[in-house]
Amino acid sequence: MDVLKLHYPLDNQDRLTNKTVIAMGFFDGFHKGHQAVLQRAKEEAKHQQAKLAVLTYDHHPALVYQKMSAHEKRYLTLMDYKLELFRKFGVDVVLLVNYSYHFQSQSPKMFVQNFLSRFNPVAVVAGFDHTYGGQPEDNMANLPDYANGDFKVITVPAQKLDEEKISSTRIRHELDKGRVEQVNELLGRPFQTRGVIVHGEERGRLLGYPTANVEHSEYQWLPTIGVYVVTVEIGHQKYLGMASIGKNVTFTDNGPMTVEINLIDFHDNIYGEVVRVNWLAHSRDEIKFQTADDLINQMNLDNQLTRHYLKTHPTILN
Repeated sequence: MDVLKLHYPLDNQDRLTNKTVIAMGFFDGFHKGHQAVLQRAKEEAKHQQAKLAVLTYDHHPALVYQKMSAHEKRYLTLMDYKLELFRKFGVDVVLLVNYSYHFQSQSPKMFVQNFLSRFNPVAVVAGFDHTYGGQPEDNMANLPDYANGDFKVITVPAQKLDEEKISSTRIRHELDKGRVEQVNELLGRPFQTRGVIVHGEERGRLLGYPTANVEHSEYQWLPTIGVYVVTVEIGHQKYLGMASIGKNVTFTDNGPMTVEINLIDFHDNIYGEVVRVNWLAHSRDEIKFQTADDLINQMNLDNQLTRHYLKTHPTILN
C-alpha cells in the first residue's frame, strides 16, 4: 500500500496515472459505517478495474475551525493503526492530506481539481454526511455539480445499530461511559489500543496481582475509569487479562491516570514490549477500598469474573 502525503498547494508530481476509485473520509475508528463506504468503493474499483484509493486527513479537521480540549484532540485510531486497517482492507493508495486552513478554504471546484481529478478517479465514494470544505454546501449532494461528469459520485447511506446512526461521535460517547461491549458492536471488532510496557509502582506485585503498566500516547482515546476484561497481544500471541484504568485511589488521592493489566497465568518479563490491548467487557467502576485486604478480596472476584468471561467466550484468544 502506498501512502502519499499531500500538502496544499500540491506539487505538480502529486498525481496518479492509474485510474482509481477514491473513498473519502476521516475514518477515525474504522467503524461499520466507514467499512460500508470502503466496501462500496472496493466493489466499484473491482468493477472498474481500478485502484482502491482513500483520501483522508492527518488530524481532526475541527482543529482548524475551533478550540478543542485535550480530551477532544484524542483519536479512536491513531494513524499507524488506521493505515494498518486500510492495508488489511485491501486499499492500494492512501492520499493523506494535511488538513489546514488553506486546504479547507478552497472552493469545491478547486478541491475537485486539486485533490480529486489529478488522482484519476473514475468514481468517488463517501458517506452521506461527508463534507470536503468549510461551507455547508461542500457536501456529497452537490459534488456531482462540481465533478461535471468527470467521475461517478457514489453516496453511501447511514449505517445504523439499534435504529441509531453508527458514528465516531457515538463511539467516543460510549467509551466515556465505559460501554466497550456496545463499542465493539459498532466497530465490528474489539476496540484496540497500543502502548509500551513500562515500570510502575509495583503495588500489584505486593498484592499478589502483578500488573503490566501500559503507557499510551496522550492522543489515544481510552475507555473511562474502571476495570475491564481484555486480551493483550504480545507479538503473535494473545493473553487474557483484567485491566484497570484509574488513579489507584485506594493508595493516593492525587495519583496519575494509569492503565494497569494483570495478565492471567502469565509470568514473563515484558518491559519494553509494544502491546495491543483489546477491550472486551466492563467489569466494574473504580472503588476506593478502606484496606489493602479489601482490595485483594475484590481482585480475587475480578479474577474469577475474567476467567468466567473466557469460558463463555472461548474464541477470544484465537
